[in-house]
Amino acid sequence: MEKRYRVTLTRSERDDLRELVSAGKAAAQKLVRARILLLADQSEGGSSKSAPEIVESLGCGRAGVGRIRKQFVEEGLEAVLARKP
Repeated sequence: MEKRYRVTLTRSERDDLRELVSAGKAAAQKLVRARILLLADQSEGGSSKSAPEIVESLGCGRAGVGRIRKQFVEEGLEAVLARKP
């Protein structure tokens, strides 16, 4: 079955997310979202994991993974990482 929302990160986006995760100096929610995007990345050089694999790796909910994929495709990277008021 083809995924409805395909996460494809550019090289610069991937590098920024890796730097953010490796530093570990951000809000926990932001770090989890960055890790989800890195694991879901289907571009060349990405890990391209499925939702159940991401849930298993990070211990988050499957619905959350789907929401983050959808938000990334529809609104972009900054919207995913920014905390809503």
